[in-house]
Amino acid sequence: MSVEDLPGPHGMFTAAVGRSAATFVWESADGRFCSGSAATDGGFTSMSCLSDRRDAPFSVRPTLVPLLSTYTFAEVHVFGADRETVRSVTCNGRPLAVRRLPGVLDGRRALYAFDFSEPTAGRVTVTVVRGRVTATEHVELMGGHFRHKASCR
Repeated sequence: MSVEDLPGPHGMFTAAVGRSAATFVWESADGRFCSGSAATDGGFTSMSCLSDRRDAPFSVRPTLVPLLSTYTFAEVHVFGADRETVRSVTCNGRPLAVRRLPGVLDGRRALYAFDFSEPTAGRVTVTVVRGRVTATEHVELMGGHFRHKASCR
């Protein structure tokens, strides 16, 4: 980790916590999205940052911005919402626990996180509000890269 990758003035946010590890996200001082995971026993740590803040620019239209899909102790997803607010995330019609994290990009992009205990294929349905209008979007899952039993349609 270089000094440039350290959390900026807003600090680091916990995206997910499991029995054996936790996943964190932050915005570097120069506006890049970063993430990292650490074992609770100190056995491993990993981290990465976007190369440039322009790699995930703020959108001029309402949209979801996938930022992190990783599997350490669970399948963890973090996405941004530009110009819209997330109301719910569902898998096959069942609500998932979604956490709103502090915003980035000067508060313009809201961050949201959810996780699955096992690799899950397909995509989740995200209900968003844009002004006074409700819309539906989807976030692709990474479970298709693993041998999996669970899926969302």
